[in-house]
Amino acid sequence: MKVELAIVGAGISGAAAALLAKASGLERVLATEYEDRMGGLLRGLFAGPSFAEEAELMRRAAELPYEFRFRAAATSLFFDEDRGTHLIGLQGPAGHEDVEAERVLLCSGAFEKPREARRIPGSRPAGVMTPTMSVGLLDRGYVPGRRVLLAGRGRVVDGAERRLKERGVSVERLDPALWDIAGVQGRERVDGVLARHVASGEERLWPCDAFVYAEGRIPCTFYLKGSDIERDENHAVVVDEAGRTNAYRVSAAGSCSSAGDDEHRSSAEQARRALASLLSWDD
Repeated sequence: MKVELAIVGAGISGAAAALLAKASGLERVLATEYEDRMGGLLRGLFAGPSFAEEAELMRRAAELPYEFRFRAAATSLFFDEDRGTHLIGLQGPAGHEDVEAERVLLCSGAFEKPREARRIPGSRPAGVMTPTMSVGLLDRGYVPGRRVLLAGRGRVVDGAERRLKERGVSVERLDPALWDIAGVQGRERVDGVLARHVASGEERLWPCDAFVYAEGRIPCTFYLKGSDIERDENHAVVVDEAGRTNAYRVSAAGSCSSAGDDEHRSSAEQARRALASLLSWDD
């Protein structure tokens, strides 16, 4: 399969890029997505008011005539010097496939950093998860807990709180700007979180049967291992102001890139800027 443009990821940035690709007159476009539908890991939050613009973006992108390949994980990306095109390895339900693309836009998103990434001490009981994991459980019909301690700030955490409360879950918020997480308690399941006040040093135990926590992101760029595309110390794809990488006709946008933000507020605009630059690469 050969396309003019391959978009790796169909979340916020991937959907925005696909819409601009159509407006720019591209006909042979393929968008790949690891999940089973558009929206990426944040899709469970799009029904809330904080993501109204992104929900509309998904609705419009779903009407595009392009192929969206779901449950397709990118496994590699290399430049074929003989053909002057890029080869993207995809692994899906039907097996492995190589896609040949004239231009590539990386929009593969990021995972939330869990407690392990922050080396929060304590036991390792069940019931400790990230905000999007808690929302994912709700979408599959599971309730993460009945008394949830939710640590964090921003619209992703706000959206998770709203979804949990809609299911009748009691949610208590902990502001990480005021409290440091000092430890997780519990044997088979979490039963409390110890926090230390930043200013006073006071320690407080917050009883809970589920602890929802994330701080920062882990860019989903593992498929670039072995490629020539530069990544920073956090594994984010290094891009310039126009979203271009160090590799010919490869750009990146959103939370997988060094220009990304944890709240995904700039992802759509980054994608539009990166694609516009990508299409004019040889001009």
